[in-house]
Amino acid sequence: MDALSELLQAIRLCGAAFIDAELSAPWSVQTPAPEDIAARFAQGAGRIIPYHLVSHGACWIEMKGDEPLRVDAGEVVMFPHGDVHVLSSARGLKPMRITTEAVVRLTRPDAIANVQYGGAGEVTRIVCGFFACDEALSGHLVAKLPRRLHVPAAADGVAGALARSVRSLRESARPGAGAVIGKLSELLFVDAVRSYIESLPALDGWLAGLKDRHLGRGLALIFAKPDSDWTLEALADEVGISRTALADRFVRCTGMAPMQFLAQWRMRRAADTLAQTDRAIKAVAESAGFQSTEAFSRSFKRQFGRPPAEWRRDRRHLRAPE
Repeated sequence: MDALSELLQAIRLCGAAFIDAELSAPWSVQTPAPEDIAARFAQGAGRIIPYHLVSHGACWIEMKGDEPLRVDAGEVVMFPHGDVHVLSSARGLKPMRITTEAVVRLTRPDAIANVQYGGAGEVTRIVCGFFACDEALSGHLVAKLPRRLHVPAAADGVAGALARSVRSLRESARPGAGAVIGKLSELLFVDAVRSYIESLPALDGWLAGLKDRHLGRGLALIFAKPDSDWTLEALADEVGISRTALADRFVRCTGMAPMQFLAQWRMRRAADTLAQTDRAIKAVAESAGFQSTEAFSRSFKRQFGRPPAEWRRDRRHLRAPE
Protein backbone atom coordinates (compact mmCIF):
# COMPACT_ATOMS: atom_id res chain seq x y z
CA MET A 1 0.00 0.00 0.00
CA ASP A 2 1.23 3.55 -0.70
CA ALA A 3 2.03 6.03 2.07
CA LEU A 4 -1.15 8.09 1.73
CA SER A 5 -3.34 4.96 1.87
CA GLU A 6 -1.49 3.73 4.96
CA LEU A 7 -1.93 7.10 6.66
CA LEU A 8 -5.61 7.42 5.75
CA GLN A 9 -6.25 3.94 7.06
CA ALA A 10 -4.53 4.79 10.34
CA ILE A 11 -6.47 7.98 11.07
CA ARG A 12 -9.89 6.24 10.90
CA LEU A 13 -11.71 8.91 8.94
CA CYS A 14 -15.51 8.72 9.05
CA GLY A 15 -18.26 10.76 7.42
CA ALA A 16 -21.52 11.80 9.14
CA ALA A 17 -24.52 14.17 9.38
CA PHE A 18 -25.58 14.45 5.76
CA ILE A 19 -27.93 17.14 4.49
CA ASP A 20 -29.33 17.49 0.97
CA ALA A 21 -30.14 21.20 0.87
CA GLU A 22 -32.36 22.90 -1.72
CA LEU A 23 -31.65 26.64 -1.50
CA SER A 24 -33.57 29.30 -3.43
CA ALA A 25 -32.07 32.75 -3.98
CA PRO A 26 -31.63 34.94 -2.09
CA TRP A 27 -30.10 32.92 0.73
CA SER A 28 -27.06 33.02 3.00
CA VAL A 29 -26.07 30.76 5.91
CA GLN A 30 -23.16 30.59 8.36
CA THR A 31 -21.92 27.22 9.61
CA PRO A 32 -21.61 26.23 13.30
CA ALA A 33 -18.25 26.11 15.06
CA PRO A 34 -16.53 22.72 14.54
CA GLU A 35 -16.05 22.14 18.27
CA ASP A 36 -19.83 22.37 18.75
CA ILE A 37 -20.41 19.84 15.96
CA ALA A 38 -17.80 17.51 17.45
CA ALA A 39 -19.41 17.66 20.89
CA ARG A 40 -22.76 16.50 19.51
CA PHE A 41 -21.86 14.19 16.62
CA ALA A 42 -18.32 12.91 17.09
CA GLN A 43 -17.33 13.01 20.74
CA GLY A 44 -13.60 12.50 21.13
CA ALA A 45 -12.89 12.80 17.40
CA GLY A 46 -10.66 15.82 17.96
CA ARG A 47 -10.94 17.11 14.40
CA ILE A 48 -13.97 17.99 12.26
CA ILE A 49 -13.69 18.66 8.52
CA PRO A 50 -16.87 20.13 6.96
CA TYR A 51 -17.48 19.80 3.23
CA HIS A 52 -20.03 20.92 0.62
CA LEU A 53 -20.76 19.36 -2.75
CA VAL A 54 -22.73 21.55 -5.16
CA SER A 55 -24.92 19.18 -7.17
CA HIS A 56 -26.94 21.84 -9.00
CA GLY A 57 -26.51 25.57 -9.58
CA ALA A 58 -23.74 27.52 -7.87
CA CYS A 59 -22.93 29.37 -4.66
CA TRP A 60 -20.39 31.66 -3.04
CA ILE A 61 -18.27 30.65 -0.07
CA GLU A 62 -16.66 33.26 2.17
CA MET A 63 -14.23 32.67 5.02
CA LYS A 64 -12.38 35.18 7.14
CA GLY A 65 -8.93 35.86 5.71
CA ASP A 66 -9.62 34.35 2.26
CA GLU A 67 -11.00 35.69 -1.00
CA PRO A 68 -14.64 34.75 -1.79
CA LEU A 69 -14.88 31.56 -3.83
CA ARG A 70 -17.54 30.66 -6.39
CA VAL A 71 -18.37 26.95 -6.39
CA ASP A 72 -20.23 25.54 -9.40
CA ALA A 73 -22.18 22.33 -9.97
CA GLY A 74 -20.01 19.22 -9.60
CA GLU A 75 -17.41 21.00 -7.47
CA VAL A 76 -16.54 20.32 -3.85
CA VAL A 77 -15.04 22.52 -1.15
CA MET A 78 -13.66 21.19 2.14
CA PHE A 79 -12.36 22.93 5.26
CA PRO A 80 -9.56 20.74 6.69
CA HIS A 81 -9.07 22.99 9.72
CA GLY A 82 -12.77 23.35 10.46
CA ASP A 83 -13.01 27.09 9.78
CA VAL A 84 -16.43 28.68 10.19
CA HIS A 85 -17.64 29.95 6.79
CA VAL A 86 -20.59 31.49 4.97
CA LEU A 87 -22.40 30.02 1.96
CA SER A 88 -24.67 32.26 -0.10
CA SER A 89 -26.42 32.82 -3.41
CA ALA A 90 -24.64 36.18 -3.79
CA ARG A 91 -21.83 38.00 -2.03
CA GLY A 92 -22.63 40.46 0.74
CA LEU A 93 -25.91 38.96 2.01
CA LYS A 94 -26.41 38.85 5.77
CA PRO A 95 -26.19 35.18 6.78
CA MET A 96 -28.51 33.18 8.97
CA ARG A 97 -26.41 31.38 11.59
CA ILE A 98 -27.01 27.64 11.62
CA THR A 99 -26.91 26.37 15.18
CA THR A 100 -25.65 22.96 16.22
CA GLU A 101 -29.09 22.31 17.71
CA ALA A 102 -30.66 22.87 14.29
CA VAL A 103 -28.28 20.35 12.71
CA VAL A 104 -29.12 17.84 15.46
CA ARG A 105 -32.86 18.27 14.85
CA LEU A 106 -32.45 17.85 11.11
CA THR A 107 -30.15 14.84 10.91
CA ARG A 108 -30.17 11.18 11.92
CA PRO A 109 -27.26 8.72 11.70
CA ASP A 110 -29.15 6.40 9.34
CA ALA A 111 -30.72 8.96 6.99
CA ILE A 112 -30.15 11.91 4.69
CA ALA A 113 -31.95 15.08 5.76
CA ASN A 114 -33.70 17.27 3.21
CA VAL A 115 -33.65 21.04 3.82
CA GLN A 116 -35.38 23.80 1.86
CA TYR A 117 -34.58 27.44 2.53
CA GLY A 118 -34.43 30.86 0.88
CA GLY A 119 -36.56 33.00 -1.39
CA ALA A 120 -38.25 32.34 -4.72
CA GLY A 121 -35.27 32.71 -7.04
CA GLU A 122 -32.77 30.42 -8.71
CA VAL A 123 -32.26 27.06 -6.99
CA THR A 124 -28.95 25.63 -5.80
CA ARG A 125 -28.64 22.10 -4.38
CA ILE A 126 -25.81 21.30 -1.98
CA VAL A 127 -24.87 18.09 -0.21
CA CYS A 128 -23.40 19.04 3.18
CA GLY A 129 -21.57 16.81 5.61
CA PHE A 130 -18.42 16.49 7.65
CA PHE A 131 -15.56 14.12 8.32
CA ALA A 132 -14.45 13.28 11.83
CA CYS A 133 -11.03 11.90 12.74
CA ASP A 134 -8.63 11.67 15.67
CA GLU A 135 -6.47 14.76 16.05
CA ALA A 136 -3.30 12.92 17.13
CA LEU A 137 -3.09 10.71 14.06
CA SER A 138 -4.57 13.10 11.50
CA GLY A 139 -2.18 15.92 12.43
CA HIS A 140 0.55 14.73 10.09
CA LEU A 141 -1.80 14.99 7.12
CA VAL A 142 -4.32 17.72 7.90
CA ALA A 143 -1.82 20.23 9.24
CA LYS A 144 -0.27 20.42 5.76
CA LEU A 145 -3.55 20.94 3.92
CA PRO A 146 -4.83 24.44 3.07
CA ARG A 147 -7.66 26.01 5.07
CA ARG A 148 -9.92 25.63 2.06
CA LEU A 149 -9.60 22.69 -0.34
CA HIS A 150 -11.42 23.28 -3.64
CA VAL A 151 -11.95 20.25 -5.88
CA PRO A 152 -12.94 20.97 -9.53
CA ALA A 153 -15.70 19.01 -11.20
CA ALA A 154 -14.90 15.69 -12.90
CA ALA A 155 -17.43 13.80 -15.02
CA ASP A 156 -16.35 10.39 -13.70
CA GLY A 157 -15.25 11.51 -10.22
CA VAL A 158 -16.41 10.50 -6.75
CA ALA A 159 -18.36 13.76 -6.33
CA GLY A 160 -20.77 12.84 -9.15
CA ALA A 161 -21.36 9.38 -7.70
CA LEU A 162 -21.99 10.87 -4.26
CA ALA A 163 -24.50 13.42 -5.56
CA ARG A 164 -26.43 10.76 -7.50
CA SER A 165 -26.43 8.39 -4.52
CA VAL A 166 -27.66 11.04 -2.09
CA ARG A 167 -30.71 11.82 -4.18
CA SER A 168 -31.47 8.17 -4.94
CA LEU A 169 -31.12 6.98 -1.35
CA ARG A 170 -33.06 9.90 0.10
CA GLU A 171 -35.97 9.47 -2.29
CA SER A 172 -36.15 5.70 -1.79
CA ALA A 173 -35.72 5.96 2.01
CA ARG A 174 -33.75 2.71 2.02
CA PRO A 175 -32.24 1.52 5.33
CA GLY A 176 -28.52 2.17 5.79
CA ALA A 177 -28.46 5.29 3.62
CA GLY A 178 -26.23 7.10 6.11
CA ALA A 179 -23.66 4.30 6.08
CA VAL A 180 -23.54 4.17 2.27
CA ILE A 181 -23.11 7.93 1.94
CA GLY A 182 -20.55 7.88 4.75
CA LYS A 183 -18.30 5.50 2.79
CA LEU A 184 -18.72 7.48 -0.44
CA SER A 185 -17.87 10.73 1.34
CA GLU A 186 -14.70 9.17 2.76
CA LEU A 187 -13.67 8.35 -0.82
CA LEU A 188 -14.43 11.98 -1.66
CA PHE A 189 -11.88 13.11 0.95
CA VAL A 190 -9.26 10.69 -0.39
CA ASP A 191 -9.88 11.91 -3.93
CA ALA A 192 -9.57 15.56 -2.83
CA VAL A 193 -6.31 14.98 -0.97
CA ARG A 194 -4.81 13.03 -3.88
CA SER A 195 -5.74 15.83 -6.29
CA TYR A 196 -4.14 18.40 -4.00
CA ILE A 197 -0.95 16.37 -3.68
CA GLU A 198 -0.72 15.99 -7.46
CA SER A 199 -0.83 19.79 -7.77
CA LEU A 200 2.19 20.32 -5.49
CA PRO A 201 5.70 20.94 -6.84
CA ALA A 202 8.02 17.94 -6.54
CA LEU A 203 9.60 17.44 -3.10
CA ASP A 204 8.02 20.64 -1.76
CA GLY A 205 7.03 19.45 1.72
CA TRP A 206 6.34 15.90 2.84
CA LEU A 207 2.93 15.67 1.13
CA ALA A 208 4.61 16.41 -2.20
CA GLY A 209 7.27 13.91 -1.18
CA LEU A 210 4.65 11.17 -1.39
CA LYS A 211 5.06 11.40 -5.17
CA ASP A 212 8.77 10.60 -4.87
CA ARG A 213 9.29 6.86 -5.36
CA HIS A 214 11.90 6.46 -2.65
CA LEU A 215 10.59 8.87 -0.03
CA GLY A 216 7.03 7.66 -0.59
CA ARG A 217 8.17 4.08 0.01
CA GLY A 218 10.00 5.09 3.19
CA LEU A 219 6.95 6.92 4.54
CA ALA A 220 4.70 3.96 3.68
CA LEU A 221 6.93 1.62 5.67
CA ILE A 222 6.93 3.96 8.68
CA PHE A 223 3.15 4.38 8.63
CA ALA A 224 2.50 0.66 8.08
CA LYS A 225 5.08 -0.78 10.49
CA PRO A 226 5.92 1.83 13.14
CA ASP A 227 6.71 -0.84 15.75
CA SER A 228 9.41 -2.50 13.63
CA ASP A 229 12.99 -2.18 14.82
CA TRP A 230 13.90 0.34 12.13
CA THR A 231 17.35 1.79 11.69
CA LEU A 232 18.37 4.24 9.00
CA GLU A 233 20.31 1.46 7.28
CA ALA A 234 17.39 -1.00 7.38
CA LEU A 235 14.95 1.59 6.07
CA ALA A 236 17.34 2.62 3.26
CA ASP A 237 17.82 -1.04 2.27
CA GLU A 238 14.04 -1.53 2.02
CA VAL A 239 13.64 1.66 0.01
CA GLY A 240 16.53 0.85 -2.30
CA ILE A 241 18.75 3.93 -1.95
CA SER A 242 21.71 4.92 0.20
CA ARG A 243 21.32 6.11 3.79
CA THR A 244 22.62 9.55 2.81
CA ALA A 245 20.18 9.92 -0.06
CA LEU A 246 17.22 8.79 2.05
CA ALA A 247 18.16 11.09 4.92
CA ASP A 248 18.55 14.00 2.51
CA ARG A 249 15.07 13.41 1.05
CA PHE A 250 13.49 13.21 4.52
CA VAL A 251 15.15 16.39 5.79
CA ARG A 252 14.32 18.26 2.59
CA CYS A 253 10.63 17.30 2.62
CA THR A 254 9.72 16.80 6.28
CA GLY A 255 12.31 18.94 8.03
CA MET A 256 13.28 15.87 10.06
CA ALA A 257 15.70 12.98 9.80
CA PRO A 258 14.04 9.58 9.10
CA MET A 259 14.43 8.33 12.67
CA GLN A 260 13.09 11.60 14.06
CA PHE A 261 10.04 11.37 11.79
CA LEU A 262 9.55 7.76 12.91
CA ALA A 263 9.77 8.77 16.58
CA GLN A 264 7.14 11.48 16.08
CA TRP A 265 4.78 9.05 14.32
CA ARG A 266 5.28 6.48 17.07
CA MET A 267 4.35 9.14 19.61
CA ARG A 268 1.19 10.00 17.71
CA ARG A 269 0.29 6.30 17.59
CA ALA A 270 0.94 6.13 21.32
CA ALA A 271 -1.44 9.04 21.93
CA ASP A 272 -4.10 7.27 19.89
CA THR A 273 -3.57 4.03 21.83
CA LEU A 274 -3.93 5.88 25.12
CA ALA A 275 -7.21 7.43 23.98
CA GLN A 276 -8.68 4.29 22.43
CA THR A 277 -7.57 1.50 24.78
CA ASP A 278 -6.86 0.65 28.43
CA ARG A 279 -3.30 -0.53 27.79
CA ALA A 280 -0.88 0.28 30.60
CA ILE A 281 1.27 3.34 30.02
CA LYS A 282 4.39 1.19 30.41
CA ALA A 283 3.27 -1.05 27.52
CA VAL A 284 2.40 1.97 25.38
CA ALA A 285 5.83 3.44 26.12
CA GLU A 286 7.57 0.24 25.03
CA SER A 287 5.59 0.10 21.76
CA ALA A 288 6.73 3.68 21.09
CA GLY A 289 10.37 2.59 21.45
CA PHE A 290 11.03 3.77 25.02
CA GLN A 291 12.69 1.59 27.62
CA SER A 292 11.56 3.80 30.51
CA THR A 293 8.11 5.14 31.30
CA GLU A 294 9.65 8.33 32.67
CA ALA A 295 11.46 9.12 29.42
CA PHE A 296 8.26 8.40 27.47
CA SER A 297 6.25 10.72 29.73
CA ARG A 298 8.73 13.56 29.27
CA SER A 299 8.78 13.16 25.50
CA PHE A 300 4.99 12.82 25.34
CA LYS A 301 4.50 16.02 27.32
CA ARG A 302 6.87 17.90 25.00
CA GLN A 303 4.82 16.88 21.95
CA PHE A 304 1.27 17.04 23.36
CA GLY A 305 1.57 19.47 26.25
CA ARG A 306 0.33 17.02 28.90
CA PRO A 307 1.62 13.81 30.53
CA PRO A 308 0.19 10.53 29.14
CA ALA A 309 -2.19 9.83 32.04
CA GLU A 310 -3.65 13.34 31.88
CA TRP A 311 -4.00 13.10 28.08
CA ARG A 312 -5.91 9.83 28.49
CA ARG A 313 -8.28 11.28 31.09
CA ASP A 314 -9.02 14.31 28.93
CA ARG A 315 -9.71 12.21 25.82
CA ARG A 316 -11.98 9.85 27.75
CA HIS A 317 -13.88 12.87 29.10
CA LEU A 318 -14.41 14.18 25.55
CA ARG A 319 -15.72 10.80 24.40
CA ALA A 320 -18.11 10.33 27.35
CA PRO A 321 -21.84 10.76 26.52
CA GLU A 322 -23.45 13.98 27.65
